[in-house]
Amino acid sequence: MTNSPKACVDVAINAYGKPYQTAITLLTLMKHSQQWINKIYFVEEAKQPEPPNFQFIFDHFGDKIAYYKPNVWLWTNNVKFDFLLNFKRYRHAVRYQYAWEKSDQKYLLVIHNDVYFKGDLVGEYINGIGGASGIGRIGQCWVCPAMEAGLCGPEKYTEYKPAYEEVMQLAAAHPQARTGEYARVVDRAAPWPLPECRLNEYVAMIDLEKTRKDTMPLGKGAAFGAYDRLDVGVKWFADMNNMGHSFKHFDYDPYATHSWISLQNAGHNAMFNKDLYKYEESVALQVLKDEFNIIP
Repeated sequence: MTNSPKACVDVAINAYGKPYQTAITLLTLMKHSQQWINKIYFVEEAKQPEPPNFQFIFDHFGDKIAYYKPNVWLWTNNVKFDFLLNFKRYRHAVRYQYAWEKSDQKYLLVIHNDVYFKGDLVGEYINGIGGASGIGRIGQCWVCPAMEAGLCGPEKYTEYKPAYEEVMQLAAAHPQARTGEYARVVDRAAPWPLPECRLNEYVAMIDLEKTRKDTMPLGKGAAFGAYDRLDVGVKWFADMNNMGHSFKHFDYDPYATHSWISLQNAGHNAMFNKDLYKYEESVALQVLKDEFNIIP
C-alpha cells in the first residue's frame, strides 16, 4: 500500500483481544477510506484475554502499521495525571496516547476494534469538521438526566449550561445508570460540560493541530484516552470545551456500526462473557473468509 497525496489522517486503535473483529474494523475502514489514511497506530494492550493472534493483521497491512505494546496495563483504572506527565512509559499506556504523541498528521481517527465501516466516514468527517476541534457522536445521552428531561442533546450541548445545584437536582429527579456517581465526579466550580458529555471514542476524529498544544504532555488538558470521572474522554472533553474548543456532532450510523455483531453498543460486555466473546469472534472470522478471503 502507498500513501495517497490526500492522506492527512492517522488512525489510533487499541486492541484488547478480538483479533478477528479488529481485522474487520481495519479492513472495512481501509476499503472505504484508504485514500485519507497515512498510518495505523496499532497498540496491543499489555494484557490480553487470550494469547494474541494479531500477526496476520500486521502481515496484511505491512508498513501501514505502526505497532506499539506498552508494559503497563491501565484497563479502566482512573489515571493520576500528575504522575502521567513525568513518566512516558505510564503515559503511553493510556488509550490512544502513543498515537497522539507520535502522529505527524493533521487529524487522528480514534476507533474501537469492533467497528464495521459501511462507507467513507473519514471523508465525511474531513468535509464536515469545519473549524471544530473534533467530530463524531457527542454525548452518552442515553444515560443523561438532562436528555431525559428534554433539556439537552448532542447538537445543543453548548446551549445548556446549568449550575452545579441544577445538575444535582436533575440527577435526583431523573436517575440514570450513573447518576449515583455525580456527587463524586461533578466539579462544583465547573459543572459544564455535563458528566455524560464527551466525544465518543468509538469512532471520532480529532484535529491534532488544534488540540495537541492544550492536551498533556504539552498542555494542561487531560489525556484524551484517560479513564477519568465516568468514562474515557470525559475529562479531556470538559477541559477542551472550557479552553474554548468546539466539537461537531455527526451521527456516523449510515457509515459505520459499533459493536456490529451483537449491536449492544458496548463491546466491553464481551470481555466478561466468554460465550459472547467466542460467538462474536466466530462471526467475524466467517466474514473475514467470505468478504475478504482471509484465513488467519
